[in-house]
Amino acid sequence: MINFLRSCIKYFVFAGFFSLFINTLRLTFSLYMLSVYDKVLSSGSLSTLSIITVIAILALVVTGCLEFCRSTLLIRAAIKMDELLSPRVLKDMLQDMCRADSMKYTSGLKDINTLRNYLGGSSIFAFFDVPWIFIYLGIIFLIHPVLGMTATGGAIMILTLGLLQNLLTKKDLAVAASFNNQGRQWVSTSFRTARELQSMGMIDAAAKGFCRIHDREIKFKDKAGNINHILGAFGQSFGVLMQVIIFGAGAALVVAHKADPGVIIAASIIMGQALSPVNQGIAAWKQTSDARNAYDNLKKLLKTSENKISLALETLDGNLKVDNISLDIGDARVLKSIDFSLKPGEIMGLVGPNGAGKTSLCRMILGMWAPSLGEVKLDGLDVFQLDNDSLGRFFGYLPQNVELFSGTVKENIARMGEVDDMKIVEAAKKAGAHEIILRFPQGYDTDIGEAGQSLSGGQRQRVGLARALYGNPKLVILDEPDSNLDEAGEQALMRALRELKAMGATTIMITHKPALLSTVDKILVLENGEMVRFGDRNKIFGQMMQQK
Repeated sequence: MINFLRSCIKYFVFAGFFSLFINTLRLTFSLYMLSVYDKVLSSGSLSTLSIITVIAILALVVTGCLEFCRSTLLIRAAIKMDELLSPRVLKDMLQDMCRADSMKYTSGLKDINTLRNYLGGSSIFAFFDVPWIFIYLGIIFLIHPVLGMTATGGAIMILTLGLLQNLLTKKDLAVAASFNNQGRQWVSTSFRTARELQSMGMIDAAAKGFCRIHDREIKFKDKAGNINHILGAFGQSFGVLMQVIIFGAGAALVVAHKADPGVIIAASIIMGQALSPVNQGIAAWKQTSDARNAYDNLKKLLKTSENKISLALETLDGNLKVDNISLDIGDARVLKSIDFSLKPGEIMGLVGPNGAGKTSLCRMILGMWAPSLGEVKLDGLDVFQLDNDSLGRFFGYLPQNVELFSGTVKENIARMGEVDDMKIVEAAKKAGAHEIILRFPQGYDTDIGEAGQSLSGGQRQRVGLARALYGNPKLVILDEPDSNLDEAGEQALMRALRELKAMGATTIMITHKPALLSTVDKILVLENGEMVRFGDRNKIFGQMMQQK
């Protein structure tokens, strides 16, 4: 995360440089008032008044131009940071969701937006202006020590109110944010499963469930809001009180002939400038806190990926070695001491009851999850240490629940990358989907809608299988590939398996159907996360039949 900030450092340096002149020129009105009292009113010279007025106007115009330049610089810094962070964060979030120890962090783009708005907004100006508090207070001390001590006491009091406000509301706002995340996830799930909710009469229950979460969020937000309003009202009243006190102290000094009348107004204006960054910082405390939380979240996400060493892969034969691996998720051991190997062109059937760990094993083979013990090796290289982008083109994966993207059929088969019509048709033919696709309204150019909703379950399965076979992958994993297929679909799947074997792809298929198991070379049986059988198909298949 620090590297991304460094890429924008020149914008912040120039913004700080402009702040130096901006805050100096903000003394214009105070100096103008002193000059009017000391030079103009005492001498009655209109020419002097004209000159200092022109100088003051020019100074104010320059101040406005510098503030515009500073704002523009910070907006550009915010945009550049967004451009640099968004692709990386989205990629890292997707990779995080694939890990067994996932942080379940899905608000990365929202956090980037929070940072961008903070950097490009007015809240960050307080950060550049805060150092000038001490300079302004020092100037007031030079005017008169009594006024300096009065202004310093006011600044300390206002700062204390701001810190107290943050201390009293931080916990409640964090709880409210947690409920807000739960509510958004609840709504997202409800929309995704709206048809199921309606069919089972659960829409009302889903709405009430969201309201329960939302009510808790409002409760904690209301509590924090009340504290903010009380302290905010007190802070505003105290700010007015400080103006009264500084005027009173100044008047007392004038009456005692220890200061000139212009001192009263000048000290009051300078004190306002000194307290302005404090007041601005307090007003923007929530935005600053949100930006800080967003920064910490993004830093944690990026740090996770930065610690991983990835090796690019140029070629792959498909020699798979699962070397005595185990997997722990939380306190539970999901897989224990799994050890087997496959050569290029071999097909292995993976069988076992629900919860045996079949999908977990496949995810480790694909490099999604790192094993707690042992290694998964492809051509002698640790899969988890290989770069996902370079490795992905050698992999084909068909999950049990096929998820497609909004777009055309050919875009989905091409994995939403560069479209190669010849490779697309080749993959579709291998998957037995070519004839089906040609019957679509626009063939391969048919828009399948959001998540492929215009396709049936079997059609999505065929397109998903074509996507898995796209580009002649060297390692293919099929998770219950026949779950939505009819008899013709199963025959097409068996032909696809023969194609995979012919082109030398190492294939793992999760299935329980004897017809599909008859096409495999080896069978691995899992029970309760342990490998109970592994070996030649005929031997293992015979043992399985005897048990039945």
